[in-house]
Amino acid sequence: MAQAATDDRLYRSIAAAKPKLVTGVPDGMLAQTIMLCAASDDFPYIACAREEECIGVASGAAMAGERAVVMVQNAGLLNSLGALATMGLRYGLPFVIIVTNRGALADPNGYDIEKREAFDAGVRPMARVFDFDAADFPDDLIPAAFKWAEAARKPVIIALEKRLGSGGGAAA
Repeated sequence: MAQAATDDRLYRSIAAAKPKLVTGVPDGMLAQTIMLCAASDDFPYIACAREEECIGVASGAAMAGERAVVMVQNAGLLNSLGALATMGLRYGLPFVIIVTNRGALADPNGYDIEKREAFDAGVRPMARVFDFDAADFPDDLIPAAFKWAEAARKPVIIALEKRLGSGGGAAA
């Protein structure tokens, strides 16, 4: 029940930001939010096969002056750093990237630990990352992220992670 409420809150925060589109690749922690976005009448959800495609879709929307949200896992964002650097960062395109930051203390899957370490070493030095508890974030998170991205004229990354004592965070 708590997970469904969190998924709905994230969807409502995305919808409140009034994006032109939302794009992403499948991720367990974002599965319900992705389904809610795909069913939305307010914006299309564009499913991509690879994360760098998401960056391309969001970059195109931002170049056209429209808001776009990307939803990926930390390892997927690592796969798309070239696209992020040469499009989003190089051209100062304001879009929001929601990343499930796997491998946290409350999310100790052996196969996620290295993803977390690589995210910290590879993404944080090149782009602004704001960290939030996946189960406890402000309702206006995505509108605030767009406000920051538009003021800074660059993409912003919202890293959602499971945290100890937060009711379990997002589902695996």
